[in-house]
Amino acid sequence: MKKDLIKLNNYKLEYCLTGSKHSETILFVHGLGANQSQFEQQHIYFSAQYQVLSISLCGHGNSTVPLDILPENFSLTQLKNDLIQVLDLLKIAKVHYVGNSMGGNVGLEFLKESPNRLLSLTLFGTTGKLKKSRFLVACMKILYQILSIQIIANLSRLAGTTSLSQAKIATMISKASKKAILYCLPHLANFDYLMDIKNSKAPTLLLVGEKDKEINACLDSTIEAFQARGNFQLKSIKGAGHFINLDAPELFNRELEAFLQGRKLSSPKT
Repeated sequence: MKKDLIKLNNYKLEYCLTGSKHSETILFVHGLGANQSQFEQQHIYFSAQYQVLSISLCGHGNSTVPLDILPENFSLTQLKNDLIQVLDLLKIAKVHYVGNSMGGNVGLEFLKESPNRLLSLTLFGTTGKLKKSRFLVACMKILYQILSIQIIANLSRLAGTTSLSQAKIATMISKASKKAILYCLPHLANFDYLMDIKNSKAPTLLLVGEKDKEINACLDSTIEAFQARGNFQLKSIKGAGHFINLDAPELFNRELEAFLQGRKLSSPKT
């Protein structure tokens, strides 16, 4: 699959675009430290029916960072605005947005500020509300500053539940800018989209990895908010962790396809 770079202001974002431009577009967005290559199997599976776009966020994969890099370049709002610019340059009006972890948070920014660009929203490894103490955030930043990106990558592989997903996770994170990770961290420690969820209308699928314990521990309020507004489907993926599409790609693809085609999923499990 061919990857390209698209220029935004004083930095470039890496992207991969496959499928037919005359079809609806699925946009896949990765989480902290990962990159667009996380969705290679989804490009293969969905390109026959859809136009498929995956993007590496600023400082991730082969995407560059601004020369005058600042923390505000990595706010969730700015990351969302970067994606909007890419969509505009590619002349894509609306997307089925699929986001993992931080990519899911950016998707919630779409839900909040740019709902007119969404055909649907799929989240996995993502919660709508999180509140971490400043002390914990400071400790995490110190840890990331001390450790090399290779050590961070090797530790992060534990988020995968199969040898293949673990290897892919480590490879992706080893390519990330450590400064980008450090600047993203504070924006991922404290956020609250619950009211935005309740006020939203986009059809939403929440995929929950059975072994994604840290996220699952703070999902109740997110599920309640989506259930209160309706137009929502929930699915638990057995044996999968934070990176569901890497841990259980076939099941991930089938569940996402069923949702996008409007078929009723099996009864939700939590």
